[in-house]
Amino acid sequence: MGRRSRPVVKLVLFGTIVSVAILAGWWIAEQVSRTPSADIGSKGQPVRSPSKQVVHLYFGDARERHLVAEQRVVEQFDDDVALSRRLIELLIQGPSQGGSRTLPPDAKLLALHITGAGTAFLDFDAESFAAHPGGAAAELLSIYSIVNTLVLNVDSVRSVRFLIGGREAATLVGHADLQEVFEVDMLWVR
Repeated sequence: MGRRSRPVVKLVLFGTIVSVAILAGWWIAEQVSRTPSADIGSKGQPVRSPSKQVVHLYFGDARERHLVAEQRVVEQFDDDVALSRRLIELLIQGPSQGGSRTLPPDAKLLALHITGAGTAFLDFDAESFAAHPGGAAAELLSIYSIVNTLVLNVDSVRSVRFLIGGREAATLVGHADLQEVFEVDMLWVR
């Protein structure tokens, strides 16, 4: 090889190195953009930001005759029992968009279990419904507020059974028969 060809070889080698570096930078940038981002916590460990999901809670309408859906965004749960508990907590807190309350504000859920067959057993404290307004329609509104909210938002729940104070109860507050399994009923929803 002559002296004249050395600069050409150096130029080709330099061009190849630059091209490889550009392609490697592009490939790394693509990989980083596909990886979910994580915040760095106080101990230097990555902290995943919680995922969110949209749910529909069923509260009473202004006339307290039907249910209306209220959309909320809640944290994503990997566990259906935890999601179900959160939905009941939100029902107890009451509506934020003008509907009417279906559960007393002092209602307390003691336990919640979902069977393999998809029945959610909810055990409320014995005093949870002491402040309930009563009446067959109000009781059914409360029941289907819970049932529709759980069945329509939680994948593993297909039906609901109610317990009061750890025991099967005949009624919520004197009217609606709680000894049956409740399934979603969209006839209550407007």
